[in-house]
Amino acid sequence: MFRRAVKQSVGQKIKEAVWPSMGWRRAFDYWWHRVFRTGDSTYRITAGLASGVAVSFNPFLGTHVFQGFFVAWLVRANWIAAFIGTGFGNTLTMPFLLWLAYMTGAWILGVLGLADAAALPHDFTFSVILDEPLRLLLPLTLGGYTCGLIAWLLTYGLLYFPVRTAQRIYRANRLRRTKAPVEQDRMEA
Repeated sequence: MFRRAVKQSVGQKIKEAVWPSMGWRRAFDYWWHRVFRTGDSTYRITAGLASGVAVSFNPFLGTHVFQGFFVAWLVRANWIAAFIGTGFGNTLTMPFLLWLAYMTGAWILGVLGLADAAALPHDFTFSVILDEPLRLLLPLTLGGYTCGLIAWLLTYGLLYFPVRTAQRIYRANRLRRTKAPVEQDRMEA
């Protein structure tokens, strides 16, 4: 009943995911309604958003959505909210997030006495990444998941009350929309 008349090809689905034909504002509104229409608790929605933000710090760029779903599953959170939260790791924020993850990982390795494992040479080139990938990947991974854990806690703490307020507003608006036709029918009778 609610399916498309003409199925989209894989290429069209990818294009819609990258650049929605309905526009970004309408796509955001669609996902906003999907999250709140589920009727999930404030915890599940906020934990989902926090899960998406948390995985944005790790260096495995093609896997953020899947990792967000996995973390959301682990903490019993809303997976749609986790999908939305992964938008935190976008092209504008990713250089800063990776820099922060690397610096955190290098600091942790230094505290553990393994500073040489994260030391990049002064004449850094991409051949260093190919020759010794762990010099960059180890601190990025360690720092990314550490920053992700901290970001999960901060995001959850910062978004809990705004999400609860947004839920109440959404439910009040929905209740008002459903009561209006009933009251109008009563007045006509």
